[in-house]
Amino acid sequence: MGRVSRRELLAAAAVASAGIALGVRGAGAVPKESGLASEGLLAGQAGFQPRTAMPLPYAELPGFVSAAQLAAHHAEYVRLVAALKTAEDALASLADDAEPARYASLRRAQVSAANAVLLHEFYFRNLAPHAAAPPRYIEGHVREHMGSVERWQADFTRAALAAQRWAVLVYDPYDDRWHDAIMNGDDDGVWLGANPLVVCDVSEHAYAHDYAHREEYVAKFFQHLDWEEVARRYKRVDRM
Repeated sequence: MGRVSRRELLAAAAVASAGIALGVRGAGAVPKESGLASEGLLAGQAGFQPRTAMPLPYAELPGFVSAAQLAAHHAEYVRLVAALKTAEDALASLADDAEPARYASLRRAQVSAANAVLLHEFYFRNLAPHAAAPPRYIEGHVREHMGSVERWQADFTRAALAAQRWAVLVYDPYDDRWHDAIMNGDDDGVWLGANPLVVCDVSEHAYAHDYAHREEYVAKFFQHLDWEEVARRYKRVDRM
């Protein structure tokens, strides 16, 4: 047997140390990823945080979407809540020696379902049964960040017609600005660290029962945007 070099001894020691560290973690390789139900921006609300399905705020929105359209849309959301729970349950029971591809697939499924659930809840909750003007508090911030309500609405319409899945007005605390974002999928186009203020679902399942063309649906969306809810969202996350 030849002599073992110092470099080879150090390499062997590093491998052994890594093996010991993995052994200490054992079955806890995937963390719990749990928190307190009394904390968080959505504390006390049914839905995403406690991993339950929230009820629809309104059974129908006359002049915008019908009861049948809302019910079908809500059923898709309930399916996504179940998909999120399935992905997280699978992660919690994943063996330490599971294939990396299986782990990666579950993590992607978790993110996609979580985003979809959260975005649907933001969408349903920022709808109102009647048209209303923005309160002075939020109108001032719209002017500051977007120039005017009309200018923002024109750009958001452009985003909603260009996107495949979601158009979202977000507030980014890192640059303290508002941005219109386009999402072509539930895990695509996300503005990292941003907080949704206005969410419009532009998937066909959101409007195809009632509208032949997306343009009409998006135009009606602004007439049923709950600006009071938008103001509440911004107050919760505004850093200034």
